[in-house]
Amino acid sequence: FTVRQYGSPPSFCHRGTLTCWGFPSGLRALQETLQSRRGSAPAGSYTKRLFDDSTLLRSKLVEEAQELAEAEEPDDIASEAADLLFFALVRCVAAGVTIADVEAHLDARALKLARRPGNAKASRDSAAAAILSDKAKRAADKGPVAAWSQAPSAGALALAAAAAAATDPLTAF
Repeated sequence: FTVRQYGSPPSFCHRGTLTCWGFPSGLRALQETLQSRRGSAPAGSYTKRLFDDSTLLRSKLVEEAQELAEAEEPDDIASEAADLLFFALVRCVAAGVTIADVEAHLDARALKLARRPGNAKASRDSAAAAILSDKAKRAADKGPVAAWSQAPSAGALALAAAAAAATDPLTAF
């Protein structure tokens, strides 16, 4: 069975917290912060810009997916994954999707007996390449160092395509 906790914040414990061990941390805490800021972020704040500008959010998702795909050291991988998860959670909160909704999809997929082959979608590869190419062109206008740091790698395109797909709920997986 599933226990759903209600209230503001949702609580079960006599301390007014989700558990007797304190407030949420990690992704759940970030989700709560983003949900709170969705309606109350001050004008001009980065979070407000992300909620209001779907093109910026899409570009950040693709950029962070590329950086994660290219990261090699464990700490860099963790850092880039954190960045990507942040922007993915902004996208989810903007669409009214919760971590529990994402977990439900993952759990349902784990129960499937038949699986798709897992190949990258060519249309998403093209869309991600276009986003990354446009970003690289804009960086080139700023100078050679910026252009080099923004140039897409072939290895990043598949993950970037997945990030691009994440901004379109009708094509996700």
